[in-house]
Amino acid sequence: MENENTNQYEKHIESRKEYTNIIIDSDANKKIIIAGPGTGKSFLFQEICKKNTKNDNNGNLTLSFINELVEDLSKDLYKLSEVKTLHSLALGLIPGNTKMFIKLGDFIGDDYKVCTGKTIDFNDIFCNLIEDKEGLSFYSKRRRYYNFFSPNCSVFTLIKMFENGKKNIPAYSQILIDEYQDFNKLESRLLVYLTEQSPVLIVGDDDQSLYDFKHANPQDIRSKYNSGNYATFNLPYCSRCTEVIVDAYNNLIIKAQSEGFLQDRMPKDFKYFPSKEKDVISKKNNKIIVKTKTYQTLIAYNIDKELKNNFDPRIKVLPSVLIICPLRKQIETLEKALRKKGFKNIDASQKIKYDPIIDGLNLLLNDSQSNLGWRIIFQAVCEKQQKEDRFKHVLDKSISTGAKFLDLLDVSERKDIRKIIAILRKIKENKSLTDDDLNIVFDFLSYDINEIAKDKIKMELGQNSIEKNIYKSTPIKIATILGSKGLTRDYTFLVNFDDKYLLEKNDKGFSVTDGSICKFLVALTRAKIKTYVYTSEKRYPTYLEWIGEEFIEEQ
Repeated sequence: MENENTNQYEKHIESRKEYTNIIIDSDANKKIIIAGPGTGKSFLFQEICKKNTKNDNNGNLTLSFINELVEDLSKDLYKLSEVKTLHSLALGLIPGNTKMFIKLGDFIGDDYKVCTGKTIDFNDIFCNLIEDKEGLSFYSKRRRYYNFFSPNCSVFTLIKMFENGKKNIPAYSQILIDEYQDFNKLESRLLVYLTEQSPVLIVGDDDQSLYDFKHANPQDIRSKYNSGNYATFNLPYCSRCTEVIVDAYNNLIIKAQSEGFLQDRMPKDFKYFPSKEKDVISKKNNKIIVKTKTYQTLIAYNIDKELKNNFDPRIKVLPSVLIICPLRKQIETLEKALRKKGFKNIDASQKIKYDPIIDGLNLLLNDSQSNLGWRIIFQAVCEKQQKEDRFKHVLDKSISTGAKFLDLLDVSERKDIRKIIAILRKIKENKSLTDDDLNIVFDFLSYDINEIAKDKIKMELGQNSIEKNIYKSTPIKIATILGSKGLTRDYTFLVNFDDKYLLEKNDKGFSVTDGSICKFLVALTRAKIKTYVYTSEKRYPTYLEWIGEEFIEEQ
């Protein structure tokens, strides 16, 4: 029996190799690979890059726009390929001293509204390549005034460079594109130019299309796949997930299509990849664990209980855990509850809401003359003092005259902000401060020092239990569904997975959409060992019902 199993494993290994080797051996200049979660993209990239490194000296370029994936690919492709985000590539190719400010488009949009009284969405204009001469002219002037690029305008600027002179387009042995299903028109246009000088290999999966908020459209990868201009391939074997997850995934797709959804989906195989080790794990964890009526206050308790039950004191390395919340605001509440339980190794960085004040202060700490820094902080000061009209007056002056923002402020206004910057510089350099200095900063940042101290004490008191409970050092990452893209851990907990958070909200309530199905599929396929789903409802959420009871164990 053991020999029979071994032979079966070897057959699957050979079958997987065949899929990979067909891609590697293909001489096609343009390739598209449809690859689901955990199907070996990183290994494929390594082999492609190794082959090209031997045959050519131009080097390889790997592109993605997800920072987590760039970090992972940089490790996997170390010394084999440059690995960049699209905007870091753009910044490197645009001449001059280029600097990035992520939210620049939002601030210039606010400037435009002050100047014209009209609302404009520059992200929409850039991502959808909309010809708005007035808007783009305004943006260009303010971008130069602030001396920064945003991610979208850096890519847009590079495209314009290529339009004006194709000799500027760099050549590579191979360009590899990851997560192409989430590219928008702007990013796809850049790819058109890059592929004029270099062969390209595109990898994507329209089942994992999540970035509609950045105007991404999975129809683009489908069109390319069906165009006949690309050689098409598939990586079907999932070596990440257990058999129950792969079966549940496929069942959900079948049900969704029978209900009229995912009708444009590219047909593809998604298969469990058997191995001796994975079969043992799959047999032991042959169900998705579901808990209904698990409210926010009970989530930390249940996770603590499950991790304790699964803990094996004989292991040398603690298992990893990913907790996925539908909403960002749920992350902070859950982190606090877990820390209260004694867990200390928690990465909940996604809980942090964007704070323009911190960005503005950092700009002024690095450059005391920064127009953008002064603009951000002066707006914050005026809002705090309820002097919005004063801010609008100064902003309008900066637009009409182009004068330095700093020079448009009164002496007292400059003095107050400079005092805060001076105190922050002392903090940064670990210099001594007076209580008055600290109070000025705490007041400006709206920090309640008493609440911060109380939380710190609670956390310290909770650490006593860790010495007795080693499992409470388990590394835990908490993320939104969107933030979980590109991540994989041993155990995943999908918490607050209620229809009201999973389905799309509309005038009639909540409804199923292709986008919400894709989000659930991404969350479902993050675990290597076991998946838990917690819902506060009495009944299963719609997508669990679609999966089918045979794959679920209710606790």
